Amino acid sequence: MCKRLILIVICLFSIIGQSQSFFGSQYDNYAGIYSVINNPANIADSRFKTDVNIASGSFFAGSDYYAVKLGDALQHSDFEDYARKTPTNNNNFYTNVDLMGPSFQMNLNDISAIAFFSRVRGIGHVSEIDGLFLEKIQDDVEQDFNVSNQNFSIATNAWFEVGLSYARVLFNNEKHFLKGGISAKYIGGIYSGYIKARNLSIDYDYTGLEITNTTTTSGEIETGNVSSLENFDDPVENYGNGFGTDIGFTYEFRTNSTNISAAQGVNKYLLKIGLSVTDIGSVSFKEGEQVVYEANASYTDAEYAINDNFDAYYTRISESKSFKVSLPTALHLNADWNVYQKYYFNLNTDFNLNKQTKPNANYIKNTISMTPRYESKWLSIYLPFSIVEDTGFLSGFGFRAGPLTVGSGSVFNGLFGYTNAIDVHIGLKVPLYKSSK
Repeated sequence: MCKRLILIVICLFSIIGQSQSFFGSQYDNYAGIYSVINNPANIADSRFKTDVNIASGSFFAGSDYYAVKLGDALQHSDFEDYARKTPTNNNNFYTNVDLMGPSFQMNLNDISAIAFFSRVRGIGHVSEIDGLFLEKIQDDVEQDFNVSNQNFSIATNAWFEVGLSYARVLFNNEKHFLKGGISAKYIGGIYSGYIKARNLSIDYDYTGLEITNTTTTSGEIETGNVSSLENFDDPVENYGNGFGTDIGFTYEFRTNSTNISAAQGVNKYLLKIGLSVTDIGSVSFKEGEQVVYEANASYTDAEYAINDNFDAYYTRISESKSFKVSLPTALHLNADWNVYQKYYFNLNTDFNLNKQTKPNANYIKNTISMTPRYESKWLSIYLPFSIVEDTGFLSGFGFRAGPLTVGSGSVFNGLFGYTNAIDVHIGLKVPLYKSSK
């Protein structure tokens, strides 16, 4: 069991898939359809007649256990050879992927707009696990070890969503401007699997022989759609469905609206403030299997090699054939300051609203970002500086050149030193701008 655990941890981290979505790029007034992700109000009074996404993706992986240099990652194939480790008694790993498929936004009139979007998303995490335990466990364990009262959780969730957004101007007296928006989403669960330890203790007695190397465990384990640790590599097929909602508002304090009140394709604000709550809802897996095991058992390496199924060693305390998974509900607060002409400074916060200690929690990492940028119709350049929970300070670079957006919120960390996170986003779309005259 212990050997499998470290493999899962490394696998989840090395996917380099999965993000705080589109670091820095969503705050651009020309972000278009991308901006609906964090606040559906953004599509009203936008800089576009219509904006059509072709294909876009955002990927993030972070940990307070591993740190890497991008140069080493490109030159070496064995992750363990170049990664720096920082073990503690409470390490965390997190991956997030966000892929946007065919999507568009368009204006209904001067005060209202709609958007359609399709996305595939995945979140994986290992939470509150003893890093000293991980440090001891390699492909082959050749020493005794003991860990006590482990309450770690391992979870992977993937789903697709199809959404429709509506936004409109709610108030406008030239100086003060307010708009609101809402998104309704159908959620299709692709996969959900998790393991939650409850006061789990593991004692490994190494003798040098598989038939006598003995693992003794005590405590409880809760599982969902997982019959053994191997299931994370070969998951049980299960599908779910549900619904989700995003809601948001944006206020602008306008200082130049009197002179350009008729213009539809220009920014009029000195300060813009956005507030939104995203991913309100859940996914039901009616064919899933949720089991709680009493994990008081003892077995040899030879026995585990023949049968690694939990039912072979542990006793079922309770079981259910269905369960729900919450979407990663989050609160977003954004402030955008027009410093001078085409130069802006953005402050953004993303706060998780779900309990990370739940057995199968979907959540984002709490993040605070500062992003100075240069913005024009055909070109934007942005420099995100962020503090992300469990991964620390990140700095990156990104740009938008007409239909193409490319960036990373952590590239400078990886180029000039060790980084606890790796992320990248890229997008291709067809923008049709409003006239600025």
